[in-house]
Amino acid sequence: MGRGAGARHALRVTVMSVALAGAGLVAAPPAGACACGGFVDGPAYDTSVSHETAVLQWDGTTETMLVELATLSNAPEVGLLLPTPAPAEVALADPQVFRELDELTRPRAVVSDTRWWPELGFGSGADAVAGAGVTVLDEVRLGPLDVTTLGATDTGALDTWLTERGFQLPETIRTALAPYVGEGWSFVAARLAPEEAAAFDGTLQPLRVTFPSGSLVYPMRMSAAAEDTQSTRTYVLADHRVDRVDPTAEAQEPTVRFAGRLDPADVTSQELSALLAGGGFVTAHEQVFTEPATQIVSDFAFAPAAADVAHTPTYAVVAEKRIGPFFAGPVLAFAGVLALAALVVWRGRRRRSPAPTLAPHPARA
Repeated sequence: MGRGAGARHALRVTVMSVALAGAGLVAAPPAGACACGGFVDGPAYDTSVSHETAVLQWDGTTETMLVELATLSNAPEVGLLLPTPAPAEVALADPQVFRELDELTRPRAVVSDTRWWPELGFGSGADAVAGAGVTVLDEVRLGPLDVTTLGATDTGALDTWLTERGFQLPETIRTALAPYVGEGWSFVAARLAPEEAAAFDGTLQPLRVTFPSGSLVYPMRMSAAAEDTQSTRTYVLADHRVDRVDPTAEAQEPTVRFAGRLDPADVTSQELSALLAGGGFVTAHEQVFTEPATQIVSDFAFAPAAADVAHTPTYAVVAEKRIGPFFAGPVLAFAGVLALAALVVWRGRRRRSPAPTLAPHPARA
């Protein structure tokens, strides 16, 4: 698909996301990789990704992938290189998809105790918790982004093509690209258009990436090049619950944030409603990699779970009993002391009061 009607249609039916979050660009430690692929900037700049969230859906032949990245950068122009198993179509997406999924799957508070007295510090409180070897398959402008879909059969040719267009790849990213090129994957290369750089405020609308695939997969191997801690969350929308079944998950089990059915009628985002209509059981996994180079050894893969066991995480809270602005315990205790004191005073007064005397009866005549 070129720049014509097909690309414009893709722009109208947004459902996915990649976002550079933050009101402004700030300096960050150098880390050229993120969970979904690699960020590339100029040699004098630093770009890092601290957290990534993805929404994934697969209908048996086509995968839809929504990605949101929390990114810090001091670069005037930043590009994203995303590997996909087959050439992808790219569109802008609705960020509300992520906001609503976050709200619907967040842990719920459960009252585990009641507190009548203020904390006095005696206990241990709870812890806070294209040349030869490169083929341009598609080019499209999405908002401030120039997005190119590439095919590559040679890592060196891909590196040359990217470098000629301002993508500065660290050596770690070049190394991470090689397996994807060898396996015949395609790439999405997205970067801020040069004329948009002066007005760039650090925030980009999410992207929707759709591509043919024989299985549900989330590209992760490039993130092994990251130098900082990587935090990922994946929402899989399917007919049934899914489990992670990849070597990375086998080495370090991910946390199940949520598993359960969500009703399309309960969301306001049209994109999310359409996704839920195609698969209403949501399985959310979270995983943190403090040493990406050794902990991330594969892409993420998913398979149907043995059963649709629902899971809604909870956290304990202590309900405070108050009377007005004060804890009820001290107020009631003070009231009790006052009542007891009043009773003691009253009884004392009764004891000290002289017994009443009876006037003598007049003598009878």
